[in-house]
Amino acid sequence: MRLKDLQDALSEYRSHIKTKGAGQWLFLWETQRIFQDNWDLDATDLAAMFDRSLENTQTRKLWNRDNFYPKRMMLQFMRQQQDFTRQMFAGLFREDKSIEGRASRFVLYCDELLQDHLERNPNEKVFAHYHDDEYQTVFLYLAMRWPEIYTCYHFGSFKATLRRIGAPEIPLTHDLERFVKVSRTLFQLMQKDEDLIAAHQKRLVPGRDYMGPSMLLVFDFMQSQL
Repeated sequence: MRLKDLQDALSEYRSHIKTKGAGQWLFLWETQRIFQDNWDLDATDLAAMFDRSLENTQTRKLWNRDNFYPKRMMLQFMRQQQDFTRQMFAGLFREDKSIEGRASRFVLYCDELLQDHLERNPNEKVFAHYHDDEYQTVFLYLAMRWPEIYTCYHFGSFKATLRRIGAPEIPLTHDLERFVKVSRTLFQLMQKDEDLIAAHQKRLVPGRDYMGPSMLLVFDFMQSQL
């Protein structure tokens, strides 16, 4: 990446978040706070815990929009195979394994759960588990679980960001390892920008939003590059 391009992009973003139209993704910080308050993989009723963890008072678009119901399907999986889904999430959150392997295995396990669900419910018209949507839902789980380690994933905004900061070799397909590496580098630089962090904190609502350091800021930055 070119340092001058990166500095210019961050400067533009610092100005951007002070505008009225810059709050499109702020609802994510509320979901992150709710997730942090409720997530417990050892919960007796895994589905009830999962349902509580993925709430938001402002929008349902993360989990419920036209032909996209990842929360509903995961709740079905948990009710039918609680122990398997518990182990599946435990594997996704293991930091001693590569992100590429963990994300791919999680989607593969969802494939298996969907097949089992269809065998149990042959008359139900379900065509997807909605966790293979360019890894967006998988990274949403990671970002909610580990605020300072992961951010949300969107392939298009990632590529746009790489172009904006002058990075070589824009990927043609998913490169999750590179995405994580670039995201963490950007987050470290953003954390050193006191004016940017102060401007962002003013957008959050104490008691409603997650107030700690969060790499969701990197996702917000990447989305602004589209």
